[in-house]
Amino acid sequence: MAFGSTLAREEAFTDDVWRQRAERGASGADNVTFVAEQDGRWLGIATGLASDPDVPDDPRPALVGMFVLPEARGRGVGTALVNAVVDWARQRRATALCLWVTATNDPAIALYEKCSFRRTGESQPLAHSPAVALFRMARDLV
Repeated sequence: MAFGSTLAREEAFTDDVWRQRAERGASGADNVTFVAEQDGRWLGIATGLASDPDVPDDPRPALVGMFVLPEARGRGVGTALVNAVVDWARQRRATALCLWVTATNDPAIALYEKCSFRRTGESQPLAHSPAVALFRMARDLV
């Protein structure tokens, strides 16, 4: 329930699809993907987009696709991934970084608040489950 996609859709992707996503993000001018890895195993992933596809008139970049394996949580992996996207956004000279989070995802909200994100007051329904609300958070970068 935390993502715009569904677990079934994402589980259907092969490892090659995930590698392609990461490679595309690693070299793209308008997006970047960071992977936290230990001993060749991916522990987490986060992507930065030059603009938020849900808010096309907003020039601020967006943090999307943030995920950390349950067994890697609480070890600083999430914070490191968020900070990597923050650093990328700063290199782009962005004044802020935004994200959408499911209103019921308390651990993610706590992580984002720890990383200096604040609620903007904007909300929208989750695309595949409209009864679930998303709210937008932003972090100033200047």
